[in-house]
Amino acid sequence: MKMSNKEVAKLATKALLYEVSISPKAGLVSRLSNGSHKDMDFFTFIDSALSLDEYFSECFVYGQENDFYSPNFFKNLRDLGKKAEKEMYKATNGINTHKGTIFSMGILISVLSSYFKETDEVDLKVLSNKIKNMCSPLLNELENTNDFSTYGEKVFKNYHLTGARGLALSGYNVVLLDGINKLKEFTKILDFETSCILLLFYYISILDDTNIVNRANFETLKEIQILCKNLYEENSKFSSKEKIRNEMSKLNDIFIEKNVSAGGSADLLILTIFIYFIK
Repeated sequence: MKMSNKEVAKLATKALLYEVSISPKAGLVSRLSNGSHKDMDFFTFIDSALSLDEYFSECFVYGQENDFYSPNFFKNLRDLGKKAEKEMYKATNGINTHKGTIFSMGILISVLSSYFKETDEVDLKVLSNKIKNMCSPLLNELENTNDFSTYGEKVFKNYHLTGARGLALSGYNVVLLDGINKLKEFTKILDFETSCILLLFYYISILDDTNIVNRANFETLKEIQILCKNLYEENSKFSSKEKIRNEMSKLNDIFIEKNVSAGGSADLLILTIFIYFIK
């Protein structure tokens, strides 16, 4: 399953485009709704996704050409990410559409690329462990931060939620060892879009999404998790396309009313769709 940087970048960009096209989604921008976002729409996300294609390609080349076990591997990868953020902001007129994805997809592609040097067949458990190893410097970063300048750092300080860094430290195991298997199962019964909507219920129910805490509060996050847990359990039993879409549409209304957005879960969905394409 050897792939080139261009092929992988194309699939990553495609995953971003698929995710924003899926509708309805909880408070998120989709092809039919801006969700809880007043400053961005479907087209902002298309511009953003296309601006990142080159970055995804660079991450793959970076993983091929650099020593994964070097202590600077992660540090220099983040410099590529900062450059990509500038490209994104240029494409969106300063709106943060995919900052989380620049971080997570950059990690996933560079480690995947490095792994391809050893084997043609990707074992997702090994991939997850490799990501864990590479991201270990993030632990010190969280524990020793003093400035709390980002939303993620503030939420860590106040609630000990580890956010995007925590997901990277876990090797994205919720995607690589769990979510991808669920998506494959769902697509045996449901169409791809509805399968992704059902998976989104699951991700929202288990993820301590710092986006929701920042836009509302910790209590709202917990209420939403319980609500989505029930919706997921009920809908995964019946697997009715109409019911799943209706329930998500109602959930979207609740999110808009509370002015929250499941941005962290959207990032996980993008990674899952990408792995689905790769596998």
